[in-house]
Amino acid sequence: MGKETRAACENILALAERHGLCASPTNRAELNRFTYLRSKGELVTPYAGLFASADVWSRLLPSQRTRRVMRTLARLHPSWIFVGPSAALVYYLAVPPSAMWPLCIATTGNGTCETYAHAIRRRVSPSDVLVINGMRTTSLDRAVVDCMRTLEFPSALAIADSYLRKTNQPKERLEAMVASPQMGKAGIRNACLVASFSDGRAESWGESEARAAIIELGFQIPELQVPYQDPVTGKWYRADFSWSLEGAPTVIGEMDGLLKYTDSSITGGDTVGAFVRERQRESRLTIGGRSVMRFTPAQVKDRPYFERLLESYGIPRGEPLAGWKARR
Repeated sequence: MGKETRAACENILALAERHGLCASPTNRAELNRFTYLRSKGELVTPYAGLFASADVWSRLLPSQRTRRVMRTLARLHPSWIFVGPSAALVYYLAVPPSAMWPLCIATTGNGTCETYAHAIRRRVSPSDVLVINGMRTTSLDRAVVDCMRTLEFPSALAIADSYLRKTNQPKERLEAMVASPQMGKAGIRNACLVASFSDGRAESWGESEARAAIIELGFQIPELQVPYQDPVTGKWYRADFSWSLEGAPTVIGEMDGLLKYTDSSITGGDTVGAFVRERQRESRLTIGGRSVMRFTPAQVKDRPYFERLLESYGIPRGEPLAGWKARR
């Protein structure tokens, strides 16, 4: 590839990057050039016909990547309407990566509504459509209810928790949204169950999915974001999860994600320092005999492992989640 041709490709990519978009070739020649650069490992194709710098893409979070694709598609297909978890992303709710794909796209009227690898198609009424940040979507309330109706329990709970956190509403708000006027809709019983367990104190989708696993397995639901004071410095720490056990020391549960050690906005560019501070925080939380149980999102998804972990710390157990009807 010649220097001028490469420069032209780089200009297209740079322009798309400035607008938070993916590059979309406008003719066969551009498509061939971008495909060639992808074969060299310089570009990625996150969605059919869209391209992005592999280096830039590697630095984006899953939610940032998906929104970038959605913003691009909104320009290329102005009639598309993002619904369900895709709509939740438009509103910057905490959607678990597992629920981001395939995209959920709706149309109005009698147009084609074919589902394929990257997108699930639905239909909505024109009266339900809003334009948010240049993307056509449903209202925030409808997006959340649709997620609660159609997603698996962990993802649905994560989005419900995020909605309460974003709007600063109590869970009674969600319970009212899925009350009697909604009865009869597919999946509404699932939505009612999600609403009953929702809690806006959860600070990330990972924490919500961990609590969902605890509920599904029938273990005692922990208190969230309980404050503990460091008797040495007087500083207060908040624990992700806390179980006050009768006749035994308190157990603290901590979601251990990689971002706290790798995201420069959190670490300030000091990964080692972040690790040391986290270890010191844990040492203060254990003062007085409290134990700290750490786990990752991957370990939460490994239900047999997570079950054994909870049992080993003596977390009380009752009946597993009942009344949930799996949806396809």
